[in-house]
Amino acid sequence: MNFEQLAYVKKIYETESIVHAAAAKHISQSAMSQSIANLESELGYKIFDRSRQGTLPTEIGKKIIPLIIDILEAQALLISEVDAMHSNITGALKIATIPTLFNKIIPKALSSFKKDYPHIEVEVVESDRDQIIQMLEHNEIDIGLIGKTESETFEKHIVSNPLNISTNFRLIVPKKSKLSLQKAVEMETIQQYPFVLYDRNFYHHNFKQFEDENGPLKIVFRTNNPSVLIKTVSEGLGVSIVSSLMLEDDPYILNGLIEMLPIGAPFDYYIYFTAVTHVDRTNAQTIRTFIDYLRK
Repeated sequence: MNFEQLAYVKKIYETESIVHAAAAKHISQSAMSQSIANLESELGYKIFDRSRQGTLPTEIGKKIIPLIIDILEAQALLISEVDAMHSNITGALKIATIPTLFNKIIPKALSSFKKDYPHIEVEVVESDRDQIIQMLEHNEIDIGLIGKTESETFEKHIVSNPLNISTNFRLIVPKKSKLSLQKAVEMETIQQYPFVLYDRNFYHHNFKQFEDENGPLKIVFRTNNPSVLIKTVSEGLGVSIVSSLMLEDDPYILNGLIEMLPIGAPFDYYIYFTAVTHVDRTNAQTIRTFIDYLRK
């Protein structure tokens, strides 16, 4: 019995197929089948049965497989602890992020980071930009992920680490809206349309600036959930304004259920995303390493 055989058992259990498990482990099907047969012979029990439904655990297998998974998890923990002893990446991270980055870059970056540094505990919270800066001021977080204008600066004790990601803004309208026939749309034009508000402080600030000068929008729905907002527009219940980054790879855009158009002032500018940190942090190396993963 060896760890390789145990890993094969776990992969077959997950995929319910020796063919798929062998492909995932980059070995031939015959080699994996032989390895499992050798293990079953050593244990004296059959672990899997093959049927039209797939390769599934036997009754004995259902008792053995959880123990195998426990062994593999203990092995991974041991390797992680040993790696941690050799690493200068230590401690824990608390990160606060605006929703756009939470949806778009955090999951991939965090997944890659945790694979390489499983011993680092990472907590991520979603918040508005002003609250994130306030949390950073009070040393409640290690990293704040926010957007800024090109010329904006911060206090000397706050360090800005550009993520090399930017976004502008787009008006989104239902499929075949007459607005989609225009090359660009000014805010005054959409005042006559039902409006779906992305209920975040950043958008409130920009809309207040416009409404103070031009009168109110016809807000019919408010949500801080991007998926709900986009679905509401696709159903023809209104139009909305969101960052173009939020729309990247969105299925409603890809399937032509909503269309996006350039929008005028006060949304005719770019936002540049950055990771802000406090100049005085004891886990600076860990922070810098995670920011590198965000940039990738």
